[in-house]
Amino acid sequence: MKKLTTSVLSVATLAVLSTACVKVESLDPVKAVTNAFSGKSHKKKTQISNAKDTNEEISVGNHAMKIISESMAKGNMLSVKSDRAQKMLAELPSTSETAEALPAETVQGEESLLLGFPISLMGEQNVFGAVITKVTDSQNEELGGLKLTDLSPLHVRTMIGRFEDGSPALSLIGCGNGCTERSQQGNLISLPIVGLDEEKGLLMVDLSALGQGLDLISMLDPEGDFTGLKAVSSSTTTFDYDLSTLVFDIKTKMVPKDTKPEDMATAKVTEFTVRWYMKLSSGFNPAFVTRPAVEGVGFFMTERAKESKIQRFSITNNGKKIKYFIKNVPAQFRPHFSGALDHWNAKFKEIIGDQPLTYEFIEKSDPRHALLIPGDIRYNIIEWDEENKAGYGGLGPSIANQFTGETISANVLIQGPTIVEMYTKWFGVSQQVRALQAEGKLAEANQMIKAFNADANKEIAKRTAKTFALKLGSKLEMNIHSQRPELEDPMIKNHFEVVPAGVTYETYMKGYFGEMLQHELGHNLGLRHNFKGNLGSSESGQKGSVSRSIMEYLGRPFRHLNDIGLYDEMAIKYGYTGEIPGHKNWFCTDDGQASSAKNIALMSPECSKSDATSDPFSFWEARVNRTLDLVLDVRSASAPVWKTAEVATQIDEFSTAFANYAASAEKTADSWTNFFGKADRPEEKAKVKPYVLAKLKALICNPALADVIKAKESQDAVKLAQDNLDALRAAVVAKNKELAVFTETDLKCN
Repeated sequence: MKKLTTSVLSVATLAVLSTACVKVESLDPVKAVTNAFSGKSHKKKTQISNAKDTNEEISVGNHAMKIISESMAKGNMLSVKSDRAQKMLAELPSTSETAEALPAETVQGEESLLLGFPISLMGEQNVFGAVITKVTDSQNEELGGLKLTDLSPLHVRTMIGRFEDGSPALSLIGCGNGCTERSQQGNLISLPIVGLDEEKGLLMVDLSALGQGLDLISMLDPEGDFTGLKAVSSSTTTFDYDLSTLVFDIKTKMVPKDTKPEDMATAKVTEFTVRWYMKLSSGFNPAFVTRPAVEGVGFFMTERAKESKIQRFSITNNGKKIKYFIKNVPAQFRPHFSGALDHWNAKFKEIIGDQPLTYEFIEKSDPRHALLIPGDIRYNIIEWDEENKAGYGGLGPSIANQFTGETISANVLIQGPTIVEMYTKWFGVSQQVRALQAEGKLAEANQMIKAFNADANKEIAKRTAKTFALKLGSKLEMNIHSQRPELEDPMIKNHFEVVPAGVTYETYMKGYFGEMLQHELGHNLGLRHNFKGNLGSSESGQKGSVSRSIMEYLGRPFRHLNDIGLYDEMAIKYGYTGEIPGHKNWFCTDDGQASSAKNIALMSPECSKSDATSDPFSFWEARVNRTLDLVLDVRSASAPVWKTAEVATQIDEFSTAFANYAASAEKTADSWTNFFGKADRPEEKAKVKPYVLAKLKALICNPALADVIKAKESQDAVKLAQDNLDALRAAVVAKNKELAVFTETDLKCN
């Protein structure tokens, strides 16, 4: 047996003592996963399951270690209470702050999992965090939305601490937020030390205690009010490591909260798996150059350091590529996914002279399929999510070093099965609607598209009805990415219009999935939403003509035509080469939108996630007319199918847009690029507010609407149409009252 060399600062020198299943991988995690099942020698791969009498030696590189059972380990350990152990602990880097025990009032671990932590690593800098990687309930939409929830990485140093009872702890010392070199460091998380192995230079740390404490779902919902569940066990189950990174899983088992003790054995079990990681800071690229935010482009920013940096991948790491593993994508859609990655590579080739992205589709028959888990920071994964349902269409979160901005890993989740089902139905309904319209059966056509919209909205609404707030202990907030507006990619936007004429299902879905993945990869690359992209559109109907940014939000008539644009190229040039943006007015994002009376006069109306076309004001005029068409059915003598309440979202959006133009002109009009110099619009910003009011009243008070109502086929139809129009006008008044822009007197029709 070769003696462990304690001077090697690497998590690969860890020894394991366990009664749970432990996987030990080779130095390269991807190769390890491949080699483990390739029929080659498995000398570097060992598994133990309840190995109470196991005493096995393995080799990792030039080092050897033992994996032994807990019962056998006890004979080799110094008690932490012994004088020798206390002397050794006193000589290690330590903190005087009392360790905060994690709550474990109701949950007990099923098995212990002891980890031998090298004394040589004490005092080293690491990043530490966690990601929810699995929720076994495939039908619960709220719980499905918790997938990929993470704790932003903490920069920690491993120190010896003490719990309140005086027992020793392996404490992770760091700063939670607003961190600088001189920030006070405190205990963030502490693990019980249960013994020492002096010969091998190891601290014996009980990870099962951490598992009991980090029962995230019970912290989130202690009474089961949201989930309807209660925890019955929470334990650390497995861990893997390579040269610089330790990951371990904590699995929480839950049952319906009203389950009686005698029914526990047969109760439905829902499991949550949280993958925790600790990565040595020495594992990051030393050549990575940090960049601050700059006017004109928008990147995600680090959270914990006082001086935040933009987040992006490293592309200078000795030629190392950014590899994505792609899971579960059906064969018919794979070309759209590979096309999205290839297109980003082509843009990078133009900008930096290299193609940094590589990818591999992982078949379900491939043994790596089950081991490549979204949320594991060692990999970048794109997954067509067949396991969980959620309210988003796509989600593209990433995890970055909080001091430098270097992206550690990134993932994309696509709600593929639901999207395919919904859009297939949309195309079928649209075909029938067009046929009915061609026959003059407008009421039937409207009823059909209305019914489909109701079903689609109901399906999505039940997935987004609840929101969660999640904290680790009393200090650290978790990021629930499915609830973050800056990452949201909605499954539906307002409602489904009829499919654009002449567009086939195959053509549309190619554009849709290509655009969605390019958008989510844009997030992975560091880019935030850009709601000014449409200001650069040409509306030619060609691919890429609808926006100059793939990070834009667009409705279904436009989305399949969107593509990586000039703004995106400009942003990538800054993020990945440092070239300062040449245009300062091409970008705005989620927090730049008007949303309330507090900011309606401060935000530019050209920053909106709900508009389209290069002339937003004209777009909103058309949206008013379209809404009136729905609630009055202006092309038919039939009673309107739609009720005003069913188009409330559209009324809210166009009312806000008109109010935003009127209220903010004095402060923001100098930055507008696409309003002035068109049709009858004023040239002076002081005249914008009365102009907007006149335009809005001309639309909702149009005398021709009375003729439309009068021409209805029955008194019941007349009454319904008039009620709808009155309700629409009242909704516009109510929204303006809320925004404190136009009064009821201002909006009163003559």
